[in-house]
Amino acid sequence: MIKLVLAFLLLGGCDDQPEAARGRIFQTPAKVMYEQTRTALNEAGIDHLVWGLTPFVSAKGVDDQYKPTISLVSEQLRIPIHIRAGRNYEHVEEMLLSGEIDIALMSPYAYVRAKARAPNIRVFATHIAKGTESYGAYILTQDESPIRTMNDLRGESFGFVDQRSSSGWLFPISRMLDDGINPIQEITGRFYGSHERVIEAIANGEVSAGATYDGALAEGRGRIPGANNLRVLARTQRIPYDAYVLRDGFPEKAVLGLQKALSSVSTRDARGRDALTSLIDINGFIQADDAHYRGVRVIEEKVRSLLDLPGGKLPSIVPPTPTDDTGAPNDDSTPIQTQ
Repeated sequence: MIKLVLAFLLLGGCDDQPEAARGRIFQTPAKVMYEQTRTALNEAGIDHLVWGLTPFVSAKGVDDQYKPTISLVSEQLRIPIHIRAGRNYEHVEEMLLSGEIDIALMSPYAYVRAKARAPNIRVFATHIAKGTESYGAYILTQDESPIRTMNDLRGESFGFVDQRSSSGWLFPISRMLDDGINPIQEITGRFYGSHERVIEAIANGEVSAGATYDGALAEGRGRIPGANNLRVLARTQRIPYDAYVLRDGFPEKAVLGLQKALSSVSTRDARGRDALTSLIDINGFIQADDAHYRGVRVIEEKVRSLLDLPGGKLPSIVPPTPTDDTGAPNDDSTPIQTQ
């Protein structure tokens, strides 16, 4: 009987309680956080958010891939969120650092590089895919290629993704260095800008080998001609998944609600599963901070040390070859050079 009375009181059965107070009893922590986020953004004069996306696999359709997930976050927060797809890795970094976007989806290494330039940016989340918090990068060649070991890469052409890519640049060159191969002096490397282009370049023989990540390879084998005939030559160390990053000056009191809204999108319910269908292997999202990417910094420092480049800098790229509209062969990759 005592339990029933207590339950009645807790559920607001006492009529002398103010209506507003009774309403607060029924508010879930999520609703409170969402309200705090709206209030914080409103106080900062922000009436909408802009979410920038890195075109990891291909520049085509990356906004459509993430739109269902971002729409659910927007719905939870009751805040409009605009999507802006970057032209490439660097463009997303520049938009974040200039304040053009509030949130950026970045590769782990792109985040580490950007954090070094702008210490006040903040990673607030990452995702889970295939039930894990990390993924694998591969060094690939054609099945019929004479390249059988890592040592056979010396003197060969090699396709990389971007100098801000973890699985398409930093971790593969770290793996080469493990085998005593200097990726700057002993191979002819080129950047292709996306994982899709690297897979295409290996499959059609533009390069003898190249680097990508497991998800891009799995997707590419379903639609890129020749991708089914690629062989994994080596695997890198595991890499933490992508960083979801907030610009410098993003209202502190708005962060928890944003984290909660993103983490509410998962394959545990029907709406989440529908939203994540276009993102293939992603199961959901978790909170993350800068420490989550400590291992990426360790690899970067290892590469810097072993390459012993002037000024401690990693290689950069030269401007891309202009597009030839006359029908002459195009080269949409960019060669590697040291600074």
